[in-house]
Amino acid sequence: MRYEELLPAEFTAELARHPVAYLPWGALEWHSYHMALGNDALKAHDLLMRTAARAGGVVLPPVWCGFDTLKLPAHGGFPLTLEFRRETVMQLLEEYLEQLSDIGFKLVVVLAGHYGPPHVAALVEAANRFTILQPERQTRVWIVPDYDMVTDLGYHGDHAAEWETSILMALRPELVHLDRLSDETCDERGGILGPDPRATASAAKGEAIVEAIVARLAARVANYLEVGHE
Repeated sequence: MRYEELLPAEFTAELARHPVAYLPWGALEWHSYHMALGNDALKAHDLLMRTAARAGGVVLPPVWCGFDTLKLPAHGGFPLTLEFRRETVMQLLEEYLEQLSDIGFKLVVVLAGHYGPPHVAALVEAANRFTILQPERQTRVWIVPDYDMVTDLGYHGDHAAEWETSILMALRPELVHLDRLSDETCDERGGILGPDPRATASAAKGEAIVEAIVARLAARVANYLEVGHE
């Protein structure tokens, strides 16, 4: 159920059955030499497509609007990265929430594939401001970093390392090229924050963690739709 591909009658019917909007959020950001620049939102979008297939709802196109990215000198100043102001991220999310609420969605799930703490904090603040200042809308908002569903399974978030590489290998294998890494680039100098993916990443590992994220997220959404709360 891709928002951009639905006809009005299809959209209205799905909204009536499952009033859930899924918003994949990421950044256009350096992910070393072996991964696609749009990794964060690409993985979030595919995870949400799988979730919607199980729990229902409508998936919006990815949002590539990252704050606190590797473009900043404090994080290495890596190239090919777009960095947006915190206020821009917050305003964009608030406008999404207002309009999705106007359409009639009762739950908006924002899956953060770009999950640095300052970026997630900006999303949470925007969601809280929307909820507190406009309580009459009665639209619930969940801000979920993708790893947050499965920390018990060992995934706590990394950057272009073991987990992110494994996940993209499972979801979009054509966008991962481990052979483009070298001993000189396979660490923080190359933008990899975590274990060397050449030794630790695999499509099988990625598929296992993808399945766990999707199953748990779909269960939460289904429970909300059934009883009206988490």
